[in-house]
Amino acid sequence: MFIISDNFNELRKYISLWKQKKYRVGFIPTMGNLHSGHLRLIEQIKKRDVDKTIVSIFVNPRQFGPNEDYTNYPRTLEDDIKKLRDLDVDLLFCPDKDLMYPIQNAGELKIDNKILMNDLCGSNRVGHFNGVLLVVNKLFNLLQPNIVIFGQKDYQQYLIIKNMVENLFMPIELILSPIIREIDGLAMSSRNKYLNKNEREKAPKLNKSLITIKDKILQHPDKFHSILENQISELEKDGFFIDYFELRHKNNLSIVENFNYENKKYILLIAAKIGNTRLIDNIIL
Repeated sequence: MFIISDNFNELRKYISLWKQKKYRVGFIPTMGNLHSGHLRLIEQIKKRDVDKTIVSIFVNPRQFGPNEDYTNYPRTLEDDIKKLRDLDVDLLFCPDKDLMYPIQNAGELKIDNKILMNDLCGSNRVGHFNGVLLVVNKLFNLLQPNIVIFGQKDYQQYLIIKNMVENLFMPIELILSPIIREIDGLAMSSRNKYLNKNEREKAPKLNKSLITIKDKILQHPDKFHSILENQISELEKDGFFIDYFELRHKNNLSIVENFNYENKKYILLIAAKIGNTRLIDNIIL
């Protein structure tokens, strides 16, 4: 039975019943406009010995800045429901804004992690990660999942949520899924629909740059700063506006002073705009 719920009472009824039966619950949080990357996450979590699978669709206003695309963010609920039915998802939770953010006379809980949240994407999207943690914390409390899966494309977001789960002693296992890509290497994203034909043709250069830089840095580890600077210049010539293109420590995104290669110790991250569309990508070294 495929359940579609948009209210707390109904949701809690099912969650309580599943907990009584000691079902293992898997959860995939999304903002909808589901693409093949989302569907792959669902397929992956269903292989993790779960009894019930929940997907949420909620375009969270708190993680959008004042000049960002909240109003225009693609909303395709009917089509999303058809896709979820085909994948045998057990429950879709699709609340509205007033349900998730009722009027709070006494203020609202704020979860902070200034070191991680004010860097990289956080430095250009002030308040973004506060909004992410707020809604994820609410969803975790409501749905009480045993296991949750996130895509590697939003790696900084994954680390911040992981830190929250650890610090609040949440009994939740987090899975990081590899980036799902288009045939030409572009990381799948709902925002790819914003790209015009010319921008879409150029967009895969971000992934190609990551691969190129990885190879060059491994060959010349003492020159990684200049290698990155040169690649940024090349991308800017192609019409990209680079927010950041950096090599960081994978476990905490701290700045790399001296590069001493160890397998999966580092991560290359990029955020760039082409036209009006902001894209992010990364590759683990």
